[in-house]
Amino acid sequence: MWINMGPQHPMTHGLWNLRVRVEGEVIRDVEPEMGFLHRGIEKISENRHYNEVITLMDRCCYVAGMSWEQLFIQASEQALKVTPPARAEYLRVLSAELQRIASHLMWYAAFVQDLGLMTPFLYGMRDRDLVLDLFQSYTGARMTYEYMRVGGVRNDAPHGFTDQCRKVLDWLLARFVEYDQLCLGSTIFRKRCDDLGVLKAPEAVAYGVTGPMLRSAGVRRDLRKDRPYSVYDQVEFDVPVTDTADVTGRYLVRMEEMRQSVRICRQCLDWLDRNPGPVLADHLPRWLGAPYAPVGREAYLLKRNYPTGLGFSMVEEPHGEAGAYVVNDGGEHPYRVKFRSPVLINIWAAKRYLPGYRIADIPPIMGSVDVCVGECDR
Repeated sequence: MWINMGPQHPMTHGLWNLRVRVEGEVIRDVEPEMGFLHRGIEKISENRHYNEVITLMDRCCYVAGMSWEQLFIQASEQALKVTPPARAEYLRVLSAELQRIASHLMWYAAFVQDLGLMTPFLYGMRDRDLVLDLFQSYTGARMTYEYMRVGGVRNDAPHGFTDQCRKVLDWLLARFVEYDQLCLGSTIFRKRCDDLGVLKAPEAVAYGVTGPMLRSAGVRRDLRKDRPYSVYDQVEFDVPVTDTADVTGRYLVRMEEMRQSVRICRQCLDWLDRNPGPVLADHLPRWLGAPYAPVGREAYLLKRNYPTGLGFSMVEEPHGEAGAYVVNDGGEHPYRVKFRSPVLINIWAAKRYLPGYRIADIPPIMGSVDVCVGECDR
């Protein structure tokens, strides 16, 4: 028989439905159903100024807003032929890696609660709050930042920010040790996660699965290394992988990713301390928000003659490889915008990693996927 887990179900962590065909307690087939949270973000983006689209990016994935801002901005800059200053690029990478830590902490807290481990949930949410405090200190917001701009970022980090950020990073590294003790040292955790939701590398590649799910299957693919963007080729870090391809493997990969993000953040902070400078490009047309741009007839002519072009960007966001395609026809709005959601692909592969297990195994398996419905439906 077919049963519905959703669209209102604790397992879904969002508004979507998983249809499950069961034989007794054993899963025989699944059909993910999306579309409950569709907001038309791609079409709305075509009727807004480039910098106004940033508001929508924070809501595309509400736990990885900085990553989606960077994704759209990079595609827009390519289409508009704009180059940001170096300091802005380092602030972007710092923001994206802090966002990766905050996103993984959100995943960790929700995931372990599904397994019945309440103490790690409280620890994860407590420590994520410290990262959100950092975001608030230089963006003014905790989840919807609207920080990045075509040509750079909105503002520089405030005085004393780098020292405060280092304190938080030191605190987090010590806490990650506690997380492993609470989870890997728990018999409940190991029995519910080992050899569960196995998705081997050939199947993951065939479905287009990316991010921690792919790296947990032994594939060392990370866009930050394989196709470096921004200033990722200027920082040192390792790409964590495991070969178990199960729920435990995805946990191990994400925990090591947070440690590597701390490593990247420290290098960015050191560079920012040594290299003051502008955070927004010169010679931007007025409609992109530069306060020192030309005005009057000069601005009109610059806008009319602004080059047309295509922009395509891909970033390694916390869930996997996200893509953005932007068409610029010389106007104030993008002519066409299209996004690629890694979570949507990872969910669709459920037809391979769920059958054969039991109904009670669905929460830990789908929890290890790290579902964000906002970017799936858009």
